Amino acid sequence: MVDMAKNPENFNNISEKFQNRIKQIIDEQDCEKKDFHKFVGVSKEVIIRATKYGIIPSLKILIKIANKVNISITYLLGETDNTEFYMSENPTTFHIRLEQLANERGEKYSSISNKMPFAYNSIYEWIRTGSLPSLEYIKPLAKYFKVSIDYLLGRTDDRTPYN
Repeated sequence: MVDMAKNPENFNNISEKFQNRIKQIIDEQDCEKKDFHKFVGVSKEVIIRATKYGIIPSLKILIKIANKVNISITYLLGETDNTEFYMSENPTTFHIRLEQLANERGEKYSSISNKMPFAYNSIYEWIRTGSLPSLEYIKPLAKYFKVSIDYLLGRTDDRTPYN
């Protein structure tokens, strides 16, 4: 159960920057817009909603798209124009990376959760179920640890946040 009082009020899952970036990526891939969903392995509806309305899909789908075209999540979202991205030769999971970062700081998940815009038990729930947080929650976690979203997700070994 999500604590509604801790939900960020400014999160919006529609982004013109994302819409423009996904269109640009499709153009660069040498495939038709109608075939892009097959290329990246997501449903046709996801790509239609992204290109037509700028609706940002789930983090899991963003990862799938970013992995296929070898770009950062931040670039995919249109939040940076930095195209440099180095996929980890030994990718890991969000859950392992989160544990490593918490251990580096000597912090418990409960302490971290108290400083975040999500419910106190969210981290435990993500670990227990093997699920990923939403984009609105991965961003403050990455900012808190001063790492990129992609590092936190285990996609890259470069900790540097993208600007």
